[in-house]
Amino acid sequence: MRIDTVIMVDWSARSAPSPARPTKDAIFVAEHTGREGHVTYCRTRDAATEHLTARFQAALAEGRRVLAGFDFPFAYPAGFATALTGQDDPFAVWEWLAAAVTDDARNANNRLDVADQINARFDAPGPFWSHPTGKTPTHVPFRKPPHLGFPFAERRQVEMVAKGASTCFQLFGNGAVASQTLVGLPRLHALKQHFGAALAVRPFEDRPAPILLAEVYPSILSAEIKRRQRPGEIPDAAQVRVLAQAFAALPPDRLDAMLREGDRIEGWIAGLGHADEMIAALG
Repeated sequence: MRIDTVIMVDWSARSAPSPARPTKDAIFVAEHTGREGHVTYCRTRDAATEHLTARFQAALAEGRRVLAGFDFPFAYPAGFATALTGQDDPFAVWEWLAAAVTDDARNANNRLDVADQINARFDAPGPFWSHPTGKTPTHVPFRKPPHLGFPFAERRQVEMVAKGASTCFQLFGNGAVASQTLVGLPRLHALKQHFGAALAVRPFEDRPAPILLAEVYPSILSAEIKRRQRPGEIPDAAQVRVLAQAFAALPPDRLDAMLREGDRIEGWIAGLGHADEMIAALG
């Protein structure tokens, strides 16, 4: 199935709007259609969600098929969904988080409270850990506890394969991605609800749809991204720009095959293990 437009999103868990002037650790959305591409800077998650909704709607109106990649985990280790929701279904976690997480138009959110609420369900410390200095959540330890006594592993299989990938449970600190996930999955749930059958999530769903969502990890092309970074370009913007170009350059059959790889419970990182092929496609 051909993809006409590739969108790559560098997400953020900021608790206030990003500065008016583009800066690192904010949200950048790269879009590549044909030979043309551009990057949009979004100061809030609300703005990013509105932008993505508008771009998806425009693509549907024009008959274009879209791949949208987001740089945070789409699922947790096998067993987590059952422990949290009673269903071994990643979308049940999306729905649960959508109901639990509050995230307003200026990025104020309760993600730490939600992590604390989830941790309170278990006898062992964790699984979520790390928090800002000065915060005192009852059930979220500041330092990493031993991951013992949980009915799920500390890491997904894909995180065992992807070099440098962080655990889904580290909330703060260098490389942490758990906070982005807690405020990101409710946004994906909202997009899924809004677009219905027109949107499918790989690799959880294999049905055809004009809008496909997939988990991505720009670090799989880190060296190539640095090589192609433009003078003065913010690294976050560079990585989604190059990643969008790489996915857009792949032959349709190879891109489709990559999007179908992985586990339907834990998910997968699109393109993992195919860096050389993606770099070759870039030319």
